[in-house]
Amino acid sequence: MRFIPDERLPIENTPRMEGVKCNTIAFAIFFGLTLLPLLLALCVWYNYDWMLAIGFGLFFYLVSAIVGSKLRGLSVPKDQRERSLGSMDIAKWYTKYHFCR
Repeated sequence: MRFIPDERLPIENTPRMEGVKCNTIAFAIFFGLTLLPLLLALCVWYNYDWMLAIGFGLFFYLVSAIVGSKLRGLSVPKDQRERSLGSMDIAKWYTKYHFCR
């Protein structure tokens, strides 16, 4: 007894970015998802206190994870969503389908 369908669609690879504009947008989204929470926490630490920086850093990473999840839901095809994707992969999918068609 087989439960695997005979005709399975192949899994698509992460799209390739073509052009400087597309690469710049993808890296800006990647930067916003990964490094911006750290930079904001360091800014809070410099201006206020290290305890506040820890709290705000955790909050900013939580917001970054929620935004990354929403971008993933908006751009990655439904049959590709069970794959494990990093922030750069999500940024490339989002850029490919919303900015660089």
